[in-house]
Amino acid sequence: MGGVAIPERHIKKGDEHIRLFDKVDKGCSFFISQCVYSVNNTKDFLSDYYYTSIETDRDLVPIIFTLTPCGSLKTLQFMEWLGIDIPKWLNNDLKHSNDILSKSIDLCKNIAIEILDYSVTKNLPIGFNIESVAIRKEEIEASIELLKDIKGLMNR
Repeated sequence: MGGVAIPERHIKKGDEHIRLFDKVDKGCSFFISQCVYSVNNTKDFLSDYYYTSIETDRDLVPIIFTLTPCGSLKTLQFMEWLGIDIPKWLNNDLKHSNDILSKSIDLCKNIAIEILDYSVTKNLPIGFNIESVAIRKEEIEASIELLKDIKGLMNR
């Protein structure tokens, strides 16, 4: 059985890592996150998760981070409505990009690389879920390409 991990909630409340351990005690064996666009929020959460596991002698369970391409201003607004934390600088870059979809794909890859690099140094069990929140064919196809790229990153 899996549960939900929300790095954005960790930044606001500071206890998402504790919530995960409580959910593990109730039967969760993995977690999946909401879409990640704030890598700093994610790394802060992972850091607390990792160090709490050491302090309390708890096993780490896998966390699957969701990455989602954004191909239009309408999709960007929908993502914000969903509660996805998109940093102001990133929001501005996407809004002012000549090709918002390509820009978001590059950003998703960079986010994945940073999360992977951080996780590898601490031997954190992670994975990625790639999805499209839009119904536009272009964004769905982009999510498939992103999946292939992320798979390649994970195999390196």
